[in-house]
Amino acid sequence: GDIPVVIIRPSVIESTCKEPFSGWMEGNRMMDPIILYYGKGQLTGFLVDPNGILDVVPADMVVNATLAAIAQHGMIQKPDINVYQIASSVVNPLVFQDLARLLHEHYSASPCVDTKGRPIRVPSMKLFSSMEDFSAHLWRDAIQRSGLTSTANLNGKLPQKLETICRKSVEQAKHLADIYEPYTFYGGRFDNSNTERLMEKMSEEEKRKFGFDVGSIDWKEYITNVHIPGLRRHVMKGRGIHV
Repeated sequence: GDIPVVIIRPSVIESTCKEPFSGWMEGNRMMDPIILYYGKGQLTGFLVDPNGILDVVPADMVVNATLAAIAQHGMIQKPDINVYQIASSVVNPLVFQDLARLLHEHYSASPCVDTKGRPIRVPSMKLFSSMEDFSAHLWRDAIQRSGLTSTANLNGKLPQKLETICRKSVEQAKHLADIYEPYTFYGGRFDNSNTERLMEKMSEEEKRKFGFDVGSIDWKEYITNVHIPGLRRHVMKGRGIHV
């Protein structure tokens, strides 16, 4: 036909970087359950390629890129198909082991608190590349968190009730790992050359108002001072905020 078509392909969309305000989000999204479980001390390791990349983009950059693409092709009225990938894996990759380090830095400085108001101290997150190693870690961690490690009998077996509780905790974590495995071991990268060319056509004022330069994201600043605080504020609604 004679109508210009624009296809927007964002990667994992997370909290806003700036607009309408930093850290805004609705709901518990892609990486957030892991972040919350870790901060609460309920998940101290995960099944993931330590050198793998999590392709994440802030929601407001996706919106801005969409508006820019619509404006660009709405004015030209050229009947063609244009695909814009809004992704970070090529221009500004966030490596999983770096993400784990940033999570630990944040919760060490601003720990969640338990039901008695005591700060929850979390260890560095351990990353496992095999389900066997991850499962073994989960069992050790579940038993340790139960505070009943001394109740094992001489044969090394746990009491039935404790084993049931630990098994449920382990199975929940393994189920979570299965859900995320397509992302935590994914080797694909998404080229955003078209999106960068679109940005080059914008004026400096337009870039300031509708910026979507994924390459400019400071992941340390975004994860520790924008995303996790936003998650705790807008999703947890202040529950478990440090004292």
